[in-house]
Amino acid sequence: MVGIVSDLWRFPVKSFGGERVRRAFVGPFGLLGDRRYAVVDEAGEPLSARRSHALLGFRATYAQHEAAEDARVSTPGGAEVPWDDPVLAAELGDALGREVRLARSAVGAHDAAPMHLLSTGSLAGVSDWIAGEEVDRRRFRANMIIEMNDTRPFAEAAWVGASIAIGDEGPLLQVVARTERCAVTTFDPDTLERDNRVLAGLARETENLFGVYALVARSGWIEVGAPIRMA
Repeated sequence: MVGIVSDLWRFPVKSFGGERVRRAFVGPFGLLGDRRYAVVDEAGEPLSARRSHALLGFRATYAQHEAAEDARVSTPGGAEVPWDDPVLAAELGDALGREVRLARSAVGAHDAAPMHLLSTGSLAGVSDWIAGEEVDRRRFRANMIIEMNDTRPFAEAAWVGASIAIGDEGPLLQVVARTERCAVTTFDPDTLERDNRVLAGLARETENLFGVYALVARSGWIEVGAPIRMA
């Protein structure tokens, strides 16, 4: 055993704030319901918080948690509406200065791979760069936070090329690459205020790499506290 699942996060809408879950099904496209929706422009091109930072001010959850159905969005203006409500499209348009809408994706609007993993040791390591302040893990938008037996920062990088099994009959993940970070990590998830210290440290110490991406080799249920083993 090399660690346990410490946290699980699902992001129903790409670049929106998401929800912490204790149990979820992992299929070929990652956590069920993860990045199922995306904000698209008039041409149908998906938008990302890399360039459209205002997206981070919206938060999405599922009313039906295990089925990942009935997506609802909380807006900066205080509205709580279904994902396809015109009120949401209007507020998004005002925030972005352009006409947009939410579109549903059959496979999920992921950047490089359907699962993004990050260790508690890595989070502790970057906090040392900012005078020991706790780093909000939501800045990195990982699906799974892992408490590894190896507590050294960035130890999960050694898993690239390996496979890990989650739980006794849970999913099998193939770790394929380290995760390249961007300016999204500089925004406070609640206030959207910018703090460049962590990103500057990553650029200096790890060539902007933090966490790992994984593909799903076998589907199954995953839950907080599940053991992780090398397969």
